[in-house]
Amino acid sequence: MDTDDLTPMAYDCIMAAYKPTDVLAIELGAAASNYSNEEKYLKGILDFVTEVQCHPIEYLESWNLEDIDPVLFKTKVNSLVKQIEKTIATPISDRGLLIDW
Repeated sequence: MDTDDLTPMAYDCIMAAYKPTDVLAIELGAAASNYSNEEKYLKGILDFVTEVQCHPIEYLESWNLEDIDPVLFKTKVNSLVKQIEKTIATPISDRGLLIDW
């Protein structure tokens, strides 16, 4: 799957990941190619982001992002988790229409 195949609401999860760090957003965007559909993608990124949420310092260190405040980072990741959960809970038909480029 490509990020172009995501509904607007699902794509917004990638955009929201820029708030904690652009590295996380890039990872979520790249992850789309590992999934066959939006539902699997959202569940996969939720698992990944939840892991980051549980181990924020390790995540930041793994990317040499020690200059980012881990408390603030975790707060932003918490918001991202909630947004992904809200997207999963929303029926796909209510997540917005795909734009045909």
